[in-house]
Amino acid sequence: MEILNSLSENKDLSLALGFFDGVHIAHKKIINTCVNLAKENNLKSAVITFKKSPGGYFDKEKNINIQTLNDRLELISKINVDYAYVLDFEDFKNLTAKEYLNDVLIKYFSPKFIVTGFNHTFGKNKMGNSEFLYANESLGYKYIEIEKMRLDNTLISSTNIKKFIQKGYIKEASNLLGYDFNISGMVIKGMQLARNLGYKTANIKMPDNIVQPPYGVYFVLVEYEGKKYKAVLNWGIKPTVDGKTPVLEAHILDFNKDIYGENIKIYFKSPIREEKRFNNLEELKTAIAGDIECVLTLGL
Repeated sequence: MEILNSLSENKDLSLALGFFDGVHIAHKKIINTCVNLAKENNLKSAVITFKKSPGGYFDKEKNINIQTLNDRLELISKINVDYAYVLDFEDFKNLTAKEYLNDVLIKYFSPKFIVTGFNHTFGKNKMGNSEFLYANESLGYKYIEIEKMRLDNTLISSTNIKKFIQKGYIKEASNLLGYDFNISGMVIKGMQLARNLGYKTANIKMPDNIVQPPYGVYFVLVEYEGKKYKAVLNWGIKPTVDGKTPVLEAHILDFNKDIYGENIKIYFKSPIREEKRFNNLEELKTAIAGDIECVLTLGL
């Protein structure tokens, strides 16, 4: 997949429009539809998206995402899209729906197909919607709207996924995503207290503007160099020893490599317990041992 950060003339495409935060099950349906239409009609496919959430541009409370831009693009690339246009919303915020359709989509791409979700909007006052796109098919494209998708009576949406994560309902969030909720980052040096307790850990910072699960201890898988390992993760401020700086701290089972400065991905499986302050380090050490025993009994 070729990633482009500005508009360039690229005619006769099959387009998928959306921010695609999380690239969840419904998003994949949109993008797969776009890609399949391209293949069936001997065209190239493209996703038109933005670096930052348009919704978050107007409301900072909405500027919390399920994943980083790099992780979002990595998932999109796995759907075999030919191009991803990752644009800056600042350049388009003042366009009307008609201007965006004519001066951006039609002018640069002359799309044969446009695919969006049922609730996708664009242009001032969100006037560009499914009805608008259907009404303008005379411009030369065929519009396909992907209808609402539900799982166990729950609407599959980025909003619902973020709510589940914030409440600690990890399995429910992952079910809607279609994969385990995960966070990537570079391993940094911590206080090295866990090492002194006999439990070496790999620490990463929570990326900015990423939805946060509740502080606590979790069963996770840590991916390093393509291999996944069971791990116990403490996410929080370590109240027994620090109490200030939140960090993702994973004790990887059956693993003894020095990976400072290297990238890992942490896949959340299920919560084990809430984070708590212990009276002393011995109590903390005993609790960690119990967390490890719990993880060892859990299946993937």
